[in-house]
Amino acid sequence: MTNIHTLQKIFPAGFDNGYGSIKLLVDGFDVVRVPSYISSVDMEDVPGRVVFNGTAYTVGESAFRTGYHFERNTDSNENKVNNALITLLGALAHLPHRKAWHLKLVVSLHDVGLASELKQVLNGEYQPILAGKVSEVKIEVLKVVPEGMGALFGQQLPPKLTVLDFGNGTTLYSRYSQGKREVHTPYPTGVEVLIEDISQKMKHLNGGKIGDPSKIRFCLEMGHTRYSRDIDIKDVYSACLKDWYEKYLKKVVNLTLDAKHAGDEIWAIGGGCLLPGFKKLLEKNGFRILDNPVEANAFGLLEMAKAIVKKNT
Repeated sequence: MTNIHTLQKIFPAGFDNGYGSIKLLVDGFDVVRVPSYISSVDMEDVPGRVVFNGTAYTVGESAFRTGYHFERNTDSNENKVNNALITLLGALAHLPHRKAWHLKLVVSLHDVGLASELKQVLNGEYQPILAGKVSEVKIEVLKVVPEGMGALFGQQLPPKLTVLDFGNGTTLYSRYSQGKREVHTPYPTGVEVLIEDISQKMKHLNGGKIGDPSKIRFCLEMGHTRYSRDIDIKDVYSACLKDWYEKYLKKVVNLTLDAKHAGDEIWAIGGGCLLPGFKKLLEKNGFRILDNPVEANAFGLLEMAKAIVKKNT
């Protein structure tokens, strides 16, 4: 973190309100990356705690830890827009307290057709209590861009490029020519589909009960298959990963390999790249996995915000 003046209020920022995790990167601060969970359970002023319009919420890890009293971005397509203000304030409530924040924001969205609704939800001036302390928060959305586009900002792009973004709710297929986007197709077959399948097929390991998707996600994000101290889902995971690939991903991966045959470089981003064993499969097929594939989009969104602020001043 750089030295920030106590009275500084205006901060460029990038916000990726993902199905699986929220990524907020405010200029001068470390990236906030937390699970996309919102809980209304009563708790103390933990990171992610927000009191807003008379209602208390907790966003992120603590919401996940409460158990079952949460809603998730991934539960509904609308949640990404409807919950955007709460998740953004919850992400801010993970950062050191400031009396005033004026965020100049670039946001990514799976469907840019919803950009005006998202701006309407986010833009404005608010007085939430963030992790126990009042803040004046002003939000100004500078731009809404398609998901994954941030990851390419500032990169040296090849003349012809196809990108697959393996997200939690969607797998995004995008093609670029000379840096201009030609195709942007979201397929509703993200990592959530895989996790749901694992939860159903691990009953024999879990005393006949379906697995908890949050716990499955947690262990996979940690890069292993230990569901609990007693249960390893390695075999179930391997079988489900194969099924998920064959049923849902093969079509879009084959489209990408056809693009490679036609001279495109092929890149992969998104948290799905880091699924145990999956990265190797992608690399074997000629994909370049971008550095920090989970947070690359947020870093690019911040750079976009900084460029727009600089241009405007």
